[in-house]
Amino acid sequence: MYLKRAHEERIERYAGPYERWVFSEELGRPFAFPAIAQGASGYYTALMEGDGLPQDSDQMSVRLPPLWKPDHKSLKITPFAFHAPQMNDPRRRVQQDTTVARMLGSARTQAKRQPAAISPRFRVNFPVAPESWVNDYRVDTAPSDWTPPARQPKAIIGVIDDALPFAHRCFLNSDGDTRISHCWLQSGRAEPTANVPFGREFVNAEIDGLRRQFPADERQLYRQAKATAPDMAELGNHLMRHTTHGAHVLGLAAGNGSIYPDYPLDDDILIIGVQLPNTIAWDTSGFGKEMYMLSALHYIFERSQRIARHFESPELPLVVNFSYGWSAGRHDGNSEMEIAIEELLKLRREEQAATEIVMPIGNNFQSRIHGRFSEQDFDQDKLRVHWHLQPDDRTSSYLEMWLPEEIDPAGYTVTLTPPDRLGGPNPTSIDISPDMDLSGQDDGDPRRFEEIELKGEVIGQMSADKHRGNRWRIMIALIPTIYRLGVARKAPAGTWTVELSRSQKSSKLGDGENILFWLQRDDDPSDLKTHGRQSYLLAPENPQAMQFARPKSPIRKYATNVPNISGFGATNAVASSASTTRVSGYILQSGHPSDYSGAGGVKKVPDGSYVSWGPQPEVSAVTDQSRTQPGIWSIGTTSGTRSKLIGTSAAAPTVARLMVRNAATGRPLFDGFGAELDLPSTEADDDTVMVQHKACVGIHTAPPVSKAG
Repeated sequence: MYLKRAHEERIERYAGPYERWVFSEELGRPFAFPAIAQGASGYYTALMEGDGLPQDSDQMSVRLPPLWKPDHKSLKITPFAFHAPQMNDPRRRVQQDTTVARMLGSARTQAKRQPAAISPRFRVNFPVAPESWVNDYRVDTAPSDWTPPARQPKAIIGVIDDALPFAHRCFLNSDGDTRISHCWLQSGRAEPTANVPFGREFVNAEIDGLRRQFPADERQLYRQAKATAPDMAELGNHLMRHTTHGAHVLGLAAGNGSIYPDYPLDDDILIIGVQLPNTIAWDTSGFGKEMYMLSALHYIFERSQRIARHFESPELPLVVNFSYGWSAGRHDGNSEMEIAIEELLKLRREEQAATEIVMPIGNNFQSRIHGRFSEQDFDQDKLRVHWHLQPDDRTSSYLEMWLPEEIDPAGYTVTLTPPDRLGGPNPTSIDISPDMDLSGQDDGDPRRFEEIELKGEVIGQMSADKHRGNRWRIMIALIPTIYRLGVARKAPAGTWTVELSRSQKSSKLGDGENILFWLQRDDDPSDLKTHGRQSYLLAPENPQAMQFARPKSPIRKYATNVPNISGFGATNAVASSASTTRVSGYILQSGHPSDYSGAGGVKKVPDGSYVSWGPQPEVSAVTDQSRTQPGIWSIGTTSGTRSKLIGTSAAAPTVARLMVRNAATGRPLFDGFGAELDLPSTEADDDTVMVQHKACVGIHTAPPVSKAG
């Protein structure tokens, strides 16, 4: 039975369903990333939504990352780190969820337009490793050993990813010096004094000095620079490997050399990189990453501004590639991260129109992780959807159900029924209504929690919360389907049934309104060996049906009848901001969309035609050479090596590279891009297929920028 804590010590008073699940020992913490599962850090991160900036309190010391914002402007979403003020020893560890609850309970912000203290809204994120915490943080200052480049820069490209090989020779300019101006390793081993709040920052002069010291051994260079650490889970030894996701993406976005002969970047295009903690890649649920991601964007914007001011220049054109995302979420531009991205883009474009954030559309078209249901899908006021959990899944699985904003959920209940087998757990139900014990002015969103139990042990959590106070979400979390070392509980594998029921007096869905299901992706990053196995949705009318057997049509993706469980709409939830440049993938040889590449939403309207809904791709770029040669080439982690990456994560940096080249010369950002891919021949209705085709490929096509070498 989940321990019922004292009121002031319950983290759910101040946090949402993911935080409650991941931080609580009795719930999902044993299955989280090692930074949480192995015990409390003492140093935490969060997003704050509200006017002003978070302030210190008697319970909490606050630390802000380098923030970019125009003068006299207030941010809607602010990333920050915090810890208990009595923590003078960076190695000291404290009890996790209780401590976080107490600190957040004391949190306040002082807004310029509101003299009185107000209660902000928080989203707790993954902690910072004590080894990465900077003792003496020189806030609002720049590294003293940064060296101005010989040529005044005309544009900047930023890359946010994992394991960035910042000493690679493909990032050198014509004088043999690095084009990487700044690089922040967020999980790096901290220096005693630094200009970042945690991790390790390298600037161009340091990188050039390391290259001179180790001209022929980059792996030794990274060891000497403490850019690798086998004893730090969030940093690890990734740069000792042949390739990394970050190496591949950074090379495609900003590298020069024989792999990229046709589209080189000149010396006047500088590079700013941010290496995220391994935490970001290990846990694919979407939880706990936003503070690091938003801090990375702010860092790139802020360091770009410093570079421009050094040359007494206005803000420089800036293109940021961020080849990352998660699958569940609102997908309507109104999550905290999407709001923050949109705000940054809008504010900076007021000063420099050529400002872009480029993100992949995602790789989940065939994953069966998205469903869309209308009023017609209810049978006697009940909607049933089947959710299949695979055996031997060593990570938690998550399902989210989003109701339309306008609907009143009074009388709605969600029931989760396990696979039909002897000794299994009983069905668990939750009302979509606030728990009055968790409601109040200072307690965040209206919400309710229920535990899913098997033989007295918690194997899952159900929650209902009115996300950001305007849209109801039901979230189900289940623990792994295999016993893990030291934890004697697991969830049954097999097909679970999710039933949404309502009373006869409950509100019905209106025309055009849908209930949307999304699963969090649960793939297995090979570098981190999470051993996750993707759960998936099944057709309500036939739980054994495989909805996504590959069609034999030459266009492969398209069908004249989009089913409830569909790849259309299974997009990157982080890339839903209106101003984000979303990139899908296509096969170079055939010009067809890649089978896995995500697609915007498509739905049937009453007149029988199909229309798009939700975020759509803007541009398509090469993700595969051919059907028999998947992926595209880029660099490995050390000079002279190369590697292949499959997925829209490789398509996005191709687009970012071409855009920043155009920005540096004052050309339109999509100059040199082609029109949308030609529609393959088909016997299907042209209007229907055209809507689906555009949902897959967008309106621009990028030429290939890498060669096999």
